[in-house]
Amino acid sequence: MRRSLCVLMAFCSLCVFGQMSLTRYSVAKSVSHTDFVDSIAIEWENQQIYIPVEIEGKTYRFLFDTGSAQAVVYADTPIRGCRPAGHILSHDAIGAVDTVRMVTLPPLKIGSIVFSDCQATLQQRAVKRRGFDGIIGFDIINRGLNAKIDVRNRLLILTDRKNYFDREQGFEARYKIRYHVPYVEVNPFGNYTEEALFDTGSRQFYAMNKQSFDRMAAKVGERVESQVEGRSVGRHAIGNFGAEPLGEVVFLNLSDLRLGDFSFSEVHTVTTQGGSHLGASLLDFGVLMVNPKKRRIRFQPYQQLATIRVGNSQTEIAFVSENGQACVGLVWERGVPYECGFREGDIIRKIDGFPVISFVHFVAWPFLIGREYLFTVQDRQGRQRDIRWVRNK
Repeated sequence: MRRSLCVLMAFCSLCVFGQMSLTRYSVAKSVSHTDFVDSIAIEWENQQIYIPVEIEGKTYRFLFDTGSAQAVVYADTPIRGCRPAGHILSHDAIGAVDTVRMVTLPPLKIGSIVFSDCQATLQQRAVKRRGFDGIIGFDIINRGLNAKIDVRNRLLILTDRKNYFDREQGFEARYKIRYHVPYVEVNPFGNYTEEALFDTGSRQFYAMNKQSFDRMAAKVGERVESQVEGRSVGRHAIGNFGAEPLGEVVFLNLSDLRLGDFSFSEVHTVTTQGGSHLGASLLDFGVLMVNPKKRRIRFQPYQQLATIRVGNSQTEIAFVSENGQACVGLVWERGVPYECGFREGDIIRKIDGFPVISFVHFVAWPFLIGREYLFTVQDRQGRQRDIRWVRNK
């Protein structure tokens, strides 16, 4: 099985907000239909949702990212017919802020519905990988459309009928809008609760902000250690404006992560300098419905139970870009890569004797699952060594 390198990251999600002298965030209000229910065929690939979007007769592949306030288009895959629309301040997934260009998109046809006057940020890709042309953000729902995301049946259902999903079974939870994206309250351990972004732009099931973890530890005391699998110094998340800063990372195995009255057990995760979030992997376990007027989500598990064992694997190694080079950003001391010899800060110089030119080159490397590779790495003191490692995911 051929697969490019899986780098742990949360680089798709963007929160945007206006400021004086800048373009203000807006939700386009022009929708071609009323009183409609539209079922849209989607792709579900590597815990990401892709939607076909027709623009001026051409079909594009867009990532559906509820953690992004607005649409995003990329300079390396231009969309025909975009018009300049000023600039806006943008928060990326790890909290970095920058001013980015805005464009007004031509009418977008999603399913049978045409959306007009949609705005998008014009971005450079955080990681130079193709496969999709842009991002559809949460503003498609914020405009008042109820949504049902069903990745098992590869469907996104959109409707303007306000009570359309009210008779559906499931577990309901409220959400708040912050920076124009949805935040739900979760209970990761004991009596501690926090707000987490519902973010289909992230593949992770759940990630916890490090400062939030510290507050949880202060509240529940020594009992928190029952949830800790290890600690290290490193970084793993990549935002649109760069990697998160170096800091302590806590490896967690949460025994009972609660979303409203529903419970997820055995959730492996790591802390991040960015915000806490529930990612797209949640959709492997059930259907999710969003009601923007009532600001509620409803989770309908595929198994009709009040709890689900997630049992995902722990992050053993993550790579980031350091001065354009592929660098080991994080390595778990209980994982196989650490036993093989990888350490935080190692720069990847060669694989099987072939030079690794850059981080972009490394991410696109055609790894085969189950095959052993010879990595030549260079540590922070400039010393090189060889490491043999079998890629297993």
